[in-house]
Amino acid sequence: MSQINRRVVLLVPVAAGLAGLHAPPACAAFKRVEETEPKATAIGYRHDSTRVDPARYPKHNADQKCLNCLAWAPEKPADEWGECDLMSDRLVHRIGWCSSYKKPKRKA
Repeated sequence: MSQINRRVVLLVPVAAGLAGLHAPPACAAFKRVEETEPKATAIGYRHDSTRVDPARYPKHNADQKCLNCLAWAPEKPADEWGECDLMSDRLVHRIGWCSSYKKPKRKA
């Protein structure tokens, strides 16, 4: 019977952790949402906040954009397209808007 080396026991978890660092980011597999998709039309999503119909969405404000919404979760703050908690498998544009816009609470 072979004896397990202490170095092997310590190095296996480290090697597994390093292998995970080389995995592609999760959002790399996501596609950009199209305004015509059913999920996007259901919440009134637009790639450009300035193109929102004010008659249909009277509560829309020019300052409301995906990049300052509570649901916006980009990899980096400067990303043009980022993940949205509402569009679980699609990317939204940073200056986009939808009717589910929620302003983040300010930190005290």
